[in-house]
Amino acid sequence: MNPPRNPSSVRPGFSLVEVTLAIGIVGVAILSLVGILGSTFQQVDEIMQTNRALSGVTRLIGALDNPRSIVFVDSTSEQAPQNSKYLLEAPVADTSGVDLTGGNPAASNFDVVYRLLQKARDNGDNAVWLYVYERKIVAPDSDKTGDTSFALFSNPSMMEVALCSGKNLTVNAAFGRNIIGTPMRVRLSLSKLLVGQRTEIDTTTFEPKATKVAAAPWASSPLPAQPSAYALAYLPLVAEFFPHDYSPYDSYKTKTENPLLVQNIVISR
Repeated sequence: MNPPRNPSSVRPGFSLVEVTLAIGIVGVAILSLVGILGSTFQQVDEIMQTNRALSGVTRLIGALDNPRSIVFVDSTSEQAPQNSKYLLEAPVADTSGVDLTGGNPAASNFDVVYRLLQKARDNGDNAVWLYVYERKIVAPDSDKTGDTSFALFSNPSMMEVALCSGKNLTVNAAFGRNIIGTPMRVRLSLSKLLVGQRTEIDTTTFEPKATKVAAAPWASSPLPAQPSAYALAYLPLVAEFFPHDYSPYDSYKTKTENPLLVQNIVISR
């Protein structure tokens, strides 16, 4: 009868190769998970930004229908307590170099928008930039026993459209307007739907001139200087929405980036 063998004192384990393979597999799994989560978070952020742009479209259209509601953010007083100026108070340097009312304070809303956008013949240096953002409405609350307080988080919010001095919406201006979330900068230009249209009225016959708008690019504005000479009952525009990172105009105007949203807008007379 053979005596039982003594169990080996050396415990079985994993070889170096097996350990290395296991670590590699776990590492690849972690990297894959991080990549998937990163991609998911990026998609969620893009969806949120697009939704913000979509909500801004409605507000932008309303502002263009009633341009007197467009806020003018003046860089010289962007941190002043009272900085509620409006489009018609903006200097001509910030309104395409023209008086938006044409000297008539009772000018129609269409005439005001027309003069603002008449020179926007391309989406380069001639484009008009507006900003659309959500802001908190702040009202002071005082119980007569101490300093006036501002309950920012409990106050309602609203969407606002602004024209900014020098085409810049700065961080200081954002603080002054109580902006929440990421503002959108909107590049407005004349639509190529104008091509082939007879846009100017003949002052003799009061009928549209035979001359039609040529194909873009346009060396000069395809529209007559004054809205009274404009023959169409609508003004077609293109609005391109970009998330604004508070970079200055000289920086973002040359930046290569795709818009979050491109929207055709028609302003009726």
